[in-house]
Amino acid sequence: MARPKSREAILGEIQQLTISIDALKKKLTEHDKAEAARIGGLAMKAGLGSIAIPEEVLTKAFEELVARFRTEYPEVAQPTATRGRRARTAPENAGAEAE
Repeated sequence: MARPKSREAILGEIQQLTISIDALKKKLTEHDKAEAARIGGLAMKAGLGSIAIPEEVLTKAFEELVARFRTEYPEVAQPTATRGRRARTAPENAGAEAE
């Protein structure tokens, strides 16, 4: 029978997971702030900043807007990598010289 991991090893794994979870929470917070700024900027650009609208009325309007667009655009677009290593395909005649 294999010997179970030591308590210290398990605590180390927990610590690593905690750090990872904290980092992901921070990324989520940063994402939410960026999206809030983006959407707020769009709302200002559209003129919402110059209209006195009660918060509950505006919230209801946003909920209706979300419901409308959720049917048109059901998935959130995932960002694509713009840097780093990319898989490249060789030109069609790349192997012709080697033959």
